[in-house]
Amino acid sequence: IEFSDEDDMYILGDVVDRGKYPIRTLLYIMDQPNMELLLGNHCEMMRRSSEPNYYECWMRNGGEVTLNQYSNLRKKDRDRIDEYLNNLPTAIDLDGILLIHAGYTKEVHDLDFCIWAREDFLNREVGIDKTVIFGHTPTSYMTGEKPMRIWYGKDRIGIDCGACFAGGRLGCLRLDDMKEFYI
Repeated sequence: IEFSDEDDMYILGDVVDRGKYPIRTLLYIMDQPNMELLLGNHCEMMRRSSEPNYYECWMRNGGEVTLNQYSNLRKKDRDRIDEYLNNLPTAIDLDGILLIHAGYTKEVHDLDFCIWAREDFLNREVGIDKTVIFGHTPTSYMTGEKPMRIWYGKDRIGIDCGACFAGGRLGCLRLDDMKEFYI
C-alpha cells in the first residue's frame, strides 16, 4: 500500500489473537507514531481476562497464543501493553467518517455494541450524517463471495476481508480517495 511516514493508518481492532506473532504486532503498532488502533472485541477479552467469563471467552476465541507470548514478556512490557489496551479508543471520528470495530448507530453505541455487534448493526439504520467504516464481520457474511472484497452498504463500509482465515486477505481502504488495496 506504500504506507509512508506522512500517512496515518487506522486499524479497526483485532490485532491480538490473529497470526503467529500477535504480541510482536501489537508492540510494533504501539511504537508507530502514525498508527492508531481501535478497541476490538479481542483486545477487550485480553484486557479483561482476569474476569472468569472473559478469560473463558478469550481462550475459546484464539487467546492462547497471545496469552503465551504476553506471559513471556518482562513485567514492564506487560504493564506497557496493559496501559495501551486500557486507553484504546472505541471510535475515531473523522470528517464525514466514523471508524469503529463492529458497529455504531445513533440509538445504540454502548461499548458492547461497538465491539461485538453483527446482525444488530447490519439490520439497523446508522442514523448519523457519517459513513461508518467497520471491521469485525467478514464481508463474506454480507455477500457470500470469496475472495472477500470491501463491502459497501448505504451508510456503512465493511473492510474485514477475512485475513485471519484460510483464503482470506487483508483489506485496506485509503480514505483520501477510497481506493481499495488487498494483501
